[in-house]
Amino acid sequence: MKIMAFLLGGLTMTACVDYDDIQPFNGKTLPRKSGYSTGVTNDWIYFNLRTGEMFNAYGVNKDIKEGEQYDRTDWDLAFCGYVLRTNSGTSGIGRGGAADLGYGEYNKWTSVSQLPSDLEWVVDNGEVSVTMSQNDWNHYLVENGLDFDSNPWFDPNNGPQRTKTNANPLLAEAMTFAGPPPVYTPSFHTYVVRTADGQRYFKIQIISWYDANVEIGDEGGRISYYCDELK
Repeated sequence: MKIMAFLLGGLTMTACVDYDDIQPFNGKTLPRKSGYSTGVTNDWIYFNLRTGEMFNAYGVNKDIKEGEQYDRTDWDLAFCGYVLRTNSGTSGIGRGGAADLGYGEYNKWTSVSQLPSDLEWVVDNGEVSVTMSQNDWNHYLVENGLDFDSNPWFDPNNGPQRTKTNANPLLAEAMTFAGPPPVYTPSFHTYVVRTADGQRYFKIQIISWYDANVEIGDEGGRISYYCDELK
């Protein structure tokens, strides 16, 4: 009986790691790391969800410099690390925003007609925390005559320095950071983003801090996510 139990247990363990059943990730991945690791605090990659166009995809502030995005309506969503912007509120003059559709059920949402009439739309504000780059922190210390040893960029108890930026406070909940050691945890909520023209809607779900198409640990900072239009 013990031998039979062992064999059954072995079969169960094998079934749990049946690699033939693993589905490849078919979502989207950021084209590069963005945010403080590039040496710039406000390093944003912008997306025009209506046309598929990307800005700053291959260089920090290459196409849209920080602050220039506000008067433009040719972008709808932006990433800086795991912090996101919509073209609304303090981030832009557009009619964008985001709403929470709840945990999971990404495939459930397919059309605009499904959206609840009392959905609470959240626009961007200037109170979202973002990790400050070490370069920008050093410049701050120099400008204010502060001692480097007394004001380290990285605190063993609190991690790297953070500051406020213009971003969407609801989408800031799509992934949370804890540490050190650093742990990035997706909420796995499905959100809906309204485009800058206020006329189209895209659902989005953050999947991982890593590029889901490569081995974990190789591409930290290249967010993997799903994003599709609601028809």
